[in-house]
Amino acid sequence: TPVMEDAPPGTVIAVISVLDRDSGDNGRVSCEVGPNVPFELRSSFRNYYTLVTTQALDREVVPEYNVTITARDMGSPALLTRSTLTVPVSDVNDN
Repeated sequence: TPVMEDAPPGTVIAVISVLDRDSGDNGRVSCEVGPNVPFELRSSFRNYYTLVTTQALDREVVPEYNVTITARDMGSPALLTRSTLTVPVSDVNDN
């Protein structure tokens, strides 16, 4: 679903669930978003994160974002996986 370009910072874009079936540290997971995007991940409760905006968006500057999310376990060696979400920005101020 597109996000409106006038959405205030803190607008929830997606809820992300991660699961690692290992036990102990190998089963603990952390997530992060790639650099240079106006989004951040907030841990809402165990293994769930919300992707939220961190600033105002401008569709005329960037009409769509590809947000890469990296999930990494706490094992040794740490294992990771990446997934990319496409976030389209919808225009609100065109006549």
